[in-house]
Amino acid sequence: MDDDIVGDGSETAAPDYRALAADPKAAARATIAVLASRVIVAGLGWVGSVIVARSLSPEGWGQFSFVFALLGLMSVVTDLGVGRVVLARLMDDDADEIGRTASSFLALRTVLGVVGYVLAVGYVLILQYPGEVVLATALGGLVVVFATPSHALSVLFQARHRMLLVAVVESLGQVLQLVLTILAAVFAPVLLIFVLPAVANEAFRAVGKGLAVRRRSVGLRPSRHIDVSRWGAYLREAVPLAIGFALTIAMLKIDVLMLSLLDTFDAVGLYSIGYKFSDMMDTIALAAVAPVSTLLVAAWPNELAVFRARSRSAGIYFATFGAVAVAGFWPSAEPLIRLLYGERFTAGSDAARLLVLGAALMSLILLGIFLLASAGMQRHYPVVALFGLALNIALNIVLIPHLSYNGSAIATVVTFAVTVVMLWIVIERSMPMSGLLAVMPVLSLAVVTAAVTAVATLAVDAAPALWFLVSVVAAVVVGATGFVLSRRDS
Repeated sequence: MDDDIVGDGSETAAPDYRALAADPKAAARATIAVLASRVIVAGLGWVGSVIVARSLSPEGWGQFSFVFALLGLMSVVTDLGVGRVVLARLMDDDADEIGRTASSFLALRTVLGVVGYVLAVGYVLILQYPGEVVLATALGGLVVVFATPSHALSVLFQARHRMLLVAVVESLGQVLQLVLTILAAVFAPVLLIFVLPAVANEAFRAVGKGLAVRRRSVGLRPSRHIDVSRWGAYLREAVPLAIGFALTIAMLKIDVLMLSLLDTFDAVGLYSIGYKFSDMMDTIALAAVAPVSTLLVAAWPNELAVFRARSRSAGIYFATFGAVAVAGFWPSAEPLIRLLYGERFTAGSDAARLLVLGAALMSLILLGIFLLASAGMQRHYPVVALFGLALNIALNIVLIPHLSYNGSAIATVVTFAVTVVMLWIVIERSMPMSGLLAVMPVLSLAVVTAAVTAVATLAVDAAPALWFLVSVVAAVVVGATGFVLSRRDS
């Protein structure tokens, strides 16, 4: 019997998907599932990066890091912010409209994935990168082709807070990637082989989510009809967010590309070790902001008090997450990198510290972007992002010739610090209510974090053998401070 028909032959009432999206308990469950998955994925990915870094030469590791930084930059083209626009349309009470929206969105993202792949390969060909880099990009670039529709499927599940299945599929995909990476390290430890596990991972994820989304219980079954005519509406509505998001991704990844042009692949490799830590933070922040944005969309514009309360609490939680990471990582960056990657990578410890600090700032930038998108005010962000990108490029041009990868790290922190201040000033001035960011609690947390980190760093210098214990204590103290501040603000 069809799931949508009751026993007497009458159709059941259509679910209120906006009410489902506004359910904080469902959002909390989705957040827990996604965060658990992201921790598993990031941890397994981290192990894989250690294996690759130890298996390849310094130049080979730099080339590997460059290829995936370039592919990450392709989200400038493959995302375009359309997911945030479509999210509200998936809360419609018309099942046919939901199905057509889903299928059109998936088709659009698939096309954008192919475009991103062509651009990545074209970039390395036009700038005449070494042959092995070109081949690695051509093979590894398939990640973009599979990941783009896969991420679109995640947006569909996000609209219903049905993220457990997504979490399971993504975790299993990462397990597959790690197993294949280990096999590559044992039997064929070369650049071209090491890019293939990531492709297999993304293909597995796309297929797994694609099969699951067709279940009627999810309420997101895509239509068999693809309305290409809808693409224009999606893109036009998403243009401001797309521009801002593209500029943000460029701001995040441009330093690695500039370092590859102004320095050596060895420098890229040393710098990219720091990105393994900051990328984990970015991944977790993106996972956490997705359910938050669903709650904000559901609260806007009829429940502004709820919207404000959720924004303030999210701001403190995101700030606490970044502060805990900084306090835990900064004092022990060098021994931790030595333990994981080996002595030759400890030269990048200072850059890694700065990149983790930058990721802490980026978490508040991500929250601000999603907040504006949730309220349909994304047009206010592109100017901020454009300024940030220009500042980052200018600082890298000046600093890389003098400080190499440390110069890039300094440029990243300065850029993100300026951008986060500008963004939240724009939010304060453009939204119909004030106080969306709990400024005083966040500043208080920053002061405590700086003090705790300084003391912990001195403690590790005095007793190097206790670096792990010192970092744990520092992280706990900062985390407890953030919790107290959140309770006082609620």
